[in-house]
Order: sequence, then C-alpha cells, then structure tokens
Amino acid sequence: MYKRDSDTSKRPAATVYFSHNVSEEASNHAEASGVLELHRDFLQKKNQINSQEFAEICELIDDEGEPDGHDPLRASFWDVKDHYDRYLKREMWLGDQPEYEFRLEFPRRKEDWPGSMTLFANSGGGKTYFLVSMLVRYLKSVPDWQKRRIVYLSPEATIDKTLEPLRKKKWQLWYDQVDVSQDALKKSGLDVGAFYESHISNKLDDDDLIVCFDDYADAAPALVPMLTQKYNSMLRVARHRNCGIISLQHTYSGGKKTSQSLQSNSKIIFFPRSSHARCVRFLVDHLQLKIPEAKALVRRFGALDRHMVISMFSPVCVFNSKYLHLL
Repeated sequence: MYKRDSDTSKRPAATVYFSHNVSEEASNHAEASGVLELHRDFLQKKNQINSQEFAEICELIDDEGEPDGHDPLRASFWDVKDHYDRYLKREMWLGDQPEYEFRLEFPRRKEDWPGSMTLFANSGGGKTYFLVSMLVRYLKSVPDWQKRRIVYLSPEATIDKTLEPLRKKKWQLWYDQVDVSQDALKKSGLDVGAFYESHISNKLDDDDLIVCFDDYADAAPALVPMLTQKYNSMLRVARHRNCGIISLQHTYSGGKKTSQSLQSNSKIIFFPRSSHARCVRFLVDHLQLKIPEAKALVRRFGALDRHMVISMFSPVCVFNSKYLHLL
C-alpha cells in the first residue's frame, strides 16, 4: 500500500500480508460497515432490509453481539454476518481511505527479481500508459547505482507519445528504446539476421534488465519469429539472470506469442472497462471461476478503477488501486 500521488516512495506506507494460518490472532480485523460497503446494496436487497436496519446489524457485528430469538432481524443478521466473515478473510477495500492505494511496483533492490508480466488490452485500453507509469515511478524512486537498464522493444518506439516520459534526457542512461518496425529495418541497411544481432540480441545479453516487448507482433514480419522465440525463451530462463520480462498484447489467445506467458507470468494485467468480456473469459478459462462470479467480479473492478492485476503466484488474487480480492 502506497500513499496516493507519491511517485518517489522508496518503500510502501504499509504492507498487506497473507497467511494460511486462520487463528484469531493472525486474522484481519475491521469495522463491519467498511468491510460490507461494496456489497451493501446486494445484501440489503437479498435480505429486504433498509439502511437503518443494515447499520444496526453492522453495530451488532462490531460489538460481537446477536439479536435475540424473536428479533425480526435475526435471519438477516446471520446472513450478513456470514458474508462479513467471508469478505474479511478474502478481500480488502480502501475506499474509506482515499490517501492510500494498492500499487503494483518493481522491487527497489536490484538483487530482487522483478518478475514477469503481460498486459492485455485493446488499442487505447491503457496498457502502455500503465507500464510507463510503473517504469517512471521506478526510475524516480531508485538511486542511480541501483537502477536497472530498461530495454524497450516496439515497432512504435520512436513515435508512441505515451513513451515520451521515458525519453527524457535524465533517463537516457537507463532507457534504451529499440525500434523493430519495418521502416527501422529498411533504414538500417542490414539484413534481418544482422539487424537482430546488432540491435536486439546484443542488448538482451546483460543481467539485471527490465525487458519490455510492446506489441512485437506488429514488428517487421521477418523479425516476428525471432522475437517470439527470444521472448518465450527469456520467460523461461531470464529469471536466472535476474531479468524482468514484460509483454504488451491485444489478446491472450495469441498462439505461440502468448502461450508461454500464461505459464510463466507472475502477474497478468487486464483493463476491464475496455475488454470486459475478455476479462470474464480469462477468469473462467484459467482460474476456474463460474461465469456469474466472474462477471460480478469484473463489473466490480471496472467500476472502481481502469485496471485489474491478477497475481498468478500464491496467494492468487486480483487487485486494483482500491480493492483486493483473494481467489
């Protein structure tokens, strides 16, 4: 958890921990009204209670009390209490703390592995902006001697305005953009093999890199098979050289271009406002959620923020800036 609008934080303001230990001492504690706020309308409709009755039930939960045997709210209390116990263990919502947010960040220490991730969205969905924001925060918050070099491969490396913050002169020692478009290949005067060796392969041989493959399916056609092979290979072995591998794609059904990423990624980022159906399908196909549950979850995330981050390593969870949900 970080303070909102703080781009130079070297460490989080607070850390959320997960444990398989379900003892009372290790469990989460929070007021019922805050835990249930996101589900208030659903619970009131389900139990046919008004806002005053809902508030009364929340007070009973906080006071660890319960209605007597003849109280008309008794059945509603136990239903709401059951949801409260479940949500308390499976989710966190920061809507009542506007100064804080959950944030996906690169590790600040160079010796810590950055992980691998893929961002899926339609054109204009926000994937490049999300990644650039992460990279800029990283560069701002890490001392020069600890910074990793960023190698950014894209057929739009020189013309994409979203990348402008990374092209600033102060980052030129750590940001290396590689144009893999057909025009760049033609202007180089090199054949495909020589271009790949001099402009791509040689730059990816170092340790401690952050390597970004941005829509490389749109690169020069002769380069695409080489980039695909390199990307899939780095997903499997680059962690041994402490390199983080990031890909930006339009769809997770991209054949050889995405099949390995779904096996190796530590994080997958979707953008539910621009690709609602794709998010639902992924949760159903790859995380075995039922369709109604997946639809409700994606609608909730889409209403709260533009992105949703899926952590594929244990604990498997989904989160955005305000909401975290364990699966």
